[in-house]
Amino acid sequence: MARRLELRRHAPRDPDRDALSPEGEALAERVGRILRGPYDAVFTSPKERAARTAAFFLKGLGQKLPERHGVAEGLAPPDGPIDAATASALGAEVRRLLEAVPEGRTGLAVGHTPSLEEAVEALTGRRIPPLAECQGVLLREEDGAVTVERELRPD
Repeated sequence: MARRLELRRHAPRDPDRDALSPEGEALAERVGRILRGPYDAVFTSPKERAARTAAFFLKGLGQKLPERHGVAEGLAPPDGPIDAATASALGAEVRRLLEAVPEGRTGLAVGHTPSLEEAVEALTGRRIPPLAECQGVLLREEDGAVTVERELRPD
């Protein structure tokens, strides 16, 4: 049985601090209204802008935070450029999160660009174009193989 993990980039941030801008809050809630959900697990990077994006996604979706949730340190944006070892570590972190989602269910993880794109490529071999704010990709794991089920790029 397959499990899925929806990876999403955080909403627009306040330029002066690690927080969402008012426009970012509104966009994340609007995107939340079109999310498929429900999510059986929710993970975010340790950055406030990622956690707040997830909160507004769930608010828009009308879903409470599921029992399985947490901060994934491996989703934090790395210091400096992403080399092959860093990309591999990002892919391993996303695989770990995917494996934490119950069989037959879907999880949500909110992080940053270019980390998410690099993790997807390291894990699936598929290079995806850069994600804009709140855009994402849906990964599917079945029998150990991870694939990109679809890109999630709402207007």
